[in-house]
Formats: sequence, structure tokens, C-alpha cells
Amino acid sequence: MSEQSKLFDRAAECERLMNLSSDPVNRETLKQLRDMSIALANGSTSMSAQELAKEIISIEAIQSGLETTPTSQ
Repeated sequence: MSEQSKLFDRAAECERLMNLSSDPVNRETLKQLRDMSIALANGSTSMSAQELAKEIISIEAIQSGLETTPTSQ
């Protein structure tokens, strides 16, 4: 699977989680992660592997922080 496909899959997962979340801050964060994943997927074909890896790591760091935050209120 290409990195572009993985990013689109990640965006779809963010969308799914966004629809399940009752926390407005969590939903907004997931929306931003979704949008970042889509933008990166669309731009990935013109990036070097190193640039792409750096951006993916940044998105993963944000998502990792989100996963450790309680989602229900």
C-alpha cells in the first residue's frame, strides 16, 4: 500500500472517529487531522520520501496525543 493510500485511510478513520465522538474539542482535532491527512496525501506525490516521512511523523504525534485523552464527557 502506498503512503498516499495510507494517508487517505487515516483520513477516513479520523472521519469515522469524529462522527463517534461526543467531545467537541476531540471532534475538531479529528477534523483537523483528517484535513491534514488529505492535504498531505494530495501533495505527497511531489514530496521527497524524507519530507513525507517528517510530515507523517508530525501527524502521528498529534494523533498520539489525542488517543491518550479521554473522549467521553
